[in-house]
Amino acid sequence: MKVIAFFSRLTIICNIAFLLFISLARKEAQKPVTQEPDIVVAVSYIKDVIITLGVGAIIINLIMCIVYGVVIIIGKQQLLPKWLAMINVLFLIFQFIYFFFR
Repeated sequence: MKVIAFFSRLTIICNIAFLLFISLARKEAQKPVTQEPDIVVAVSYIKDVIITLGVGAIIINLIMCIVYGVVIIIGKQQLLPKWLAMINVLFLIFQFIYFFFR
């Protein structure tokens, strides 16, 4: 169960990166375009990590929610931190809305 707790915390970090990804996307969308559209702009390393974790958060979060479901079906849910699982499920719902219904 320590592995599940570790990956639950990793999922929270990815979910925070998802929120940062959304805020960066909105901030970038508000900037006026000053370059030609064919030029690729270099992204800093931190932004690159945030974008990668933010987009990958939906996959990691989906896998963790499936693991939560399996643990509940097996009957060992007392070993899971309930607040962590609930936050991850709420983030998964928000991510589905953001990526598929926006």
